[in-house]
Amino acid sequence: MGSVDAAPLPRAAEAPLWAREGADRPSMPLVRRLAILTAGFALVLVLGAAEVALSWSARSRLEDYRDDAVSLATTFSALLMDVAPTGDRQALARGLEQWSGTQLGIRSRRAWIYLTDDGGLQPLDTSAATAKPAGSIDYDALERGASVVRHHDGTAPAWQVATPLGPLGRPYGVLEISVSTQRLEDWSRLERQRAYLAAVIAALLVALGVALLTRMWVARPLATLGQAMAGAHGGAEGSPPAPEIGPHEFRTLARRYNQLREALTRREQESEARGALLALQERARGLDRLALVQETAAALAHEIGTPLNTVSGHLQLLRDDLHAAGAPGMVERVHLLLGQVDRVAGIVRAGLDRARWPHPFVRTADLHGIAERILRFLEPSLGEAGVTAGITAASLAPTVAVCDPAQVEQILLNLLKNALEALPPGGRIEVSTGVEGAQAYVDVVDDGPGISPETQETLFRPFATTKGADGTGLGLAVSRRLARGLGGDLVHVPAPAGTRWRLLLPAAEVQ
Repeated sequence: MGSVDAAPLPRAAEAPLWAREGADRPSMPLVRRLAILTAGFALVLVLGAAEVALSWSARSRLEDYRDDAVSLATTFSALLMDVAPTGDRQALARGLEQWSGTQLGIRSRRAWIYLTDDGGLQPLDTSAATAKPAGSIDYDALERGASVVRHHDGTAPAWQVATPLGPLGRPYGVLEISVSTQRLEDWSRLERQRAYLAAVIAALLVALGVALLTRMWVARPLATLGQAMAGAHGGAEGSPPAPEIGPHEFRTLARRYNQLREALTRREQESEARGALLALQERARGLDRLALVQETAAALAHEIGTPLNTVSGHLQLLRDDLHAAGAPGMVERVHLLLGQVDRVAGIVRAGLDRARWPHPFVRTADLHGIAERILRFLEPSLGEAGVTAGITAASLAPTVAVCDPAQVEQILLNLLKNALEALPPGGRIEVSTGVEGAQAYVDVVDDGPGISPETQETLFRPFATTKGADGTGLGLAVSRRLARGLGGDLVHVPAPAGTRWRLLLPAAEVQ
């Protein structure tokens, strides 16, 4: 049924996003990421520092080799000028041989003498195994009349110094000195390899140290704090406190989290206490309403009792007149009216006597017959609303229950009245009876809009209604109380369309 004596409640809020687990988990632990990042930075920094230091050291040593070559060329040229001031070949050969035996015997140092010949330069001894033709550096020194220094790169790196021999402005030859820098190159390469190895070892050690410190100072405090926060998903009350461990920053964070947890716990306790207080207040208001209703009902019962007795007397006279006139159909309708008047009169008398619903008068009764009488009683209302109704039985055997027929009529009247108010013109109500096991039942089904899930939660709550000012919110609550007072129950049966109610009552043994 689309219109029932019930009111919707707000839905519970869905769990917040932060309470769901498995969101944005990192693919790599923080400790490992920091260790790898630190190792990379350390490797780059150490290698860079080592490369700069080696470059400066190699450049300094290379300059030392240059100074050595220049000094050697100056000294040797001065000696040759002393022994051969005019360029005597024999004197120059003896000086070269003598100087080679003392200074030039070192493999990294070599010397050549070139004499001018027809505008060119020729080696002093062309038959020697070490002889080589004059190079561009020798011609440059001869042309400039001054020493020329160059560094030769390649497979045999060396400093080359060419110095003119002879009087100023009239040289007769050129002295070339070569000082090899191969050992310097080999040393630089070896030192670079050692530095790279040391850089890798240092980077690994730094990364290991950072990983250990990060695990101890960051990962462990974060893990304990995360476990404490995960335990708070079910509520702050009862959640474990976060251990205050690690550096000062993490201890402060854990302390603030614990303070927040305690504050939330107090808030939850206050909310629960406030909710309990509101529930008590609502219950008190409900009791006040019930007391007011009972007081009003007692007053109304007193005022209604006399007119009901008068109506009952006139209906009895009308029944006797119709019976005497031979109108059995009209007599049956008067019987229906008298039955309803008697039921209402009983309720009124009980209200006057005890201010409560009458105690059920239990006996065996045919539920199918009771349902037929109520449908016949509602025929004028059904026709006015444009709604059709029908009744069926689950079997040919009578549906006999142990109940108070008057109270069963009250329950069915409430259910059919709700269905009638919910259906549009052209709607249909189906009533069916039957027995299942030890229980007899009456089903009231309509093809109306049905009941929303929110409204289903408060179907039988007193004073909860969806009819606004037109409803009291007592129909379903009273009907269920009557059904349970008879040893049965009134339930709402979920249906794919429309609304289905089932009245359950103890079944009687059929003889």
